[in-house]
Amino acid sequence: MFKILYNITISFIASLLPLAGIFSPKVKRFIAARAKTNIPTKGNVTFWIHCASLGEYEMAIPLVHELLKSHSLNDLLITFFSPSGYEQVKNGPYASRTMYLRLDTPKNVKEFYDNYNPSKGIFIRYDFWHNFIRYGMNKGTQFYLVNGRFQADHFIFRFFGKNYLNLIRDFEYLFTSDNTSYELLKKINKNSVFVGDTRYDRVADISKTAKEYPDIHHFKGERKLLIVGSSWKKEEALTKKLLETNPNRLAVIIAPHDIQRTNQILEVFKSYSPKCYTHSDFDEKTSVLVLDTIGMLSSLYRYADFSLIGGGFHGALHNIIEPAVWGNHISFGPKIQKFPEAHDAIEHGFGFAITHKDRWIQMINGLIQNQQKLIEVKEKSKKFVTHQQQATRKITGYILTKN
Repeated sequence: MFKILYNITISFIASLLPLAGIFSPKVKRFIAARAKTNIPTKGNVTFWIHCASLGEYEMAIPLVHELLKSHSLNDLLITFFSPSGYEQVKNGPYASRTMYLRLDTPKNVKEFYDNYNPSKGIFIRYDFWHNFIRYGMNKGTQFYLVNGRFQADHFIFRFFGKNYLNLIRDFEYLFTSDNTSYELLKKINKNSVFVGDTRYDRVADISKTAKEYPDIHHFKGERKLLIVGSSWKKEEALTKKLLETNPNRLAVIIAPHDIQRTNQILEVFKSYSPKCYTHSDFDEKTSVLVLDTIGMLSSLYRYADFSLIGGGFHGALHNIIEPAVWGNHISFGPKIQKFPEAHDAIEHGFGFAITHKDRWIQMINGLIQNQQKLIEVKEKSKKFVTHQQQATRKITGYILTKN
């Protein structure tokens, strides 16, 4: 019954999209993007890696690098569902093997397997498409989950998620990024393995080739540096309150989630004579620097002592692993239930969830004054990231040895 209802629903959505596109610019862009998607050369592939969006792609990159040590690029196929992922990488190094995954209709699924017939399907985190997976299993494709992360209230553990639970029960392996997910999934699939998060391997690789910025080094000078990464209004307001306490020798970089808000941020901090990075008129006497460009943040964390990461006040925490690899003290809002890396940071002594603004401000000022304690915290951060690496090699070890 589920299969019949599911196929009717998916087919109905597929037929309705062109009409919806007339009224919704977002749907119209969705359809237009897929019409222009790259079509990789057809032929059997060994590894099909599916990423819902850009975040999952970042998790997949270490896996791609490891697989390419023993296989050619033509052995891989990378698919996306979200335009925010595909549009970011369509001109990247793996563009020739990258495409949109079409809607999960029986017709599209059959055509996909006729064209590529993957031996192994690797799904990053989730985004399970029932027909694509079940049809592939029936044809002999082996499926793997990488960076699986679930909570007890996830829909697959409820009555209406039963069919998806049965689906992942038949995966060859479920690799989880945290122990909580492992404890949940091992009851479903005996081949569940807690290996850690591939993003730690990713940030470690990025750090090895990170660009140096002498102008930022000069801007920091002998001061401590707070980077407010991927900031929203609440993180910016909190930073302003910190500055109002006149912290001793602290420089601040604001890297907004949306650089279109640059002028708004300049207005918020106007009493501190903020400067824009692209204007190049800042120096070691500048208190607040606003990063009005993209692509720099992950490298700039190398200069930071403190990082205040955006999104934690509304439950959509941005990447805290990028600053952790550089040994930052990391702060974030309290809504971190879905982010085990934040809980790990707190547990290991370099992360802080902000529940009381005054307490956070007092802590930051205290660490600025206590150099030895700050060094100890920063060392904990670096050490933790180092110990979390190697998840990718563990995963590929299982996948490559499975016939």
